Amino acid sequence: MVEAFDRLLATRPVDKITVSAIAQEADVDRKTFYQHFGSVEGLIDAIAEAFVASILDEVGASFDHSLIAEDRAAALRAFFRALVEHLSQGLERERGYFENMPADMLFERLLAPLERQIVERGLLAGYVPDEKIVSCLSFVLGGMLALFRWWLASGEPVPIEELADLANTLTESGLRGVHEV
Repeated sequence: MVEAFDRLLATRPVDKITVSAIAQEADVDRKTFYQHFGSVEGLIDAIAEAFVASILDEVGASFDHSLIAEDRAAALRAFFRALVEHLSQGLERERGYFENMPADMLFERLLAPLERQIVERGLLAGYVPDEKIVSCLSFVLGGMLALFRWWLASGEPVPIEELADLANTLTESGLRGVHEV
């Protein structure tokens, strides 16, 4: 059903995708879809949750968690490397999300699982004050989405690795400022 949604999203705006269309594309009964996801929004939330989890899992696998408190810059670089790896592997899929889903919807669907999983994993504990975690994540996510959307739309010959380095530099500078306040 997720793959069916991705195929549909590659060709039409999200607001034109119905449960019936997804069920037909996936060759399943609508009842099956409703049992698993409840709605198109429920499916999008499940996709966002899995996307965030897989990126954070890659970060965890590529970085010694015990060093996160000591070397936030390395943790941040690991995060952006994992993000780039994910985006490079599914560039056509992600293009559908960026081209056919409103920016505010994409932002809202990714922010909640990002916040929850980062807090659960303690990735910003002791570095960003608890009361600023949501605002910091909102800033970073909004910036990343805008940067990636620009990159896809512009056709600029900027390698995705350079885009990740830029995002890392901007984010690291901003978080350092919050940490020092």
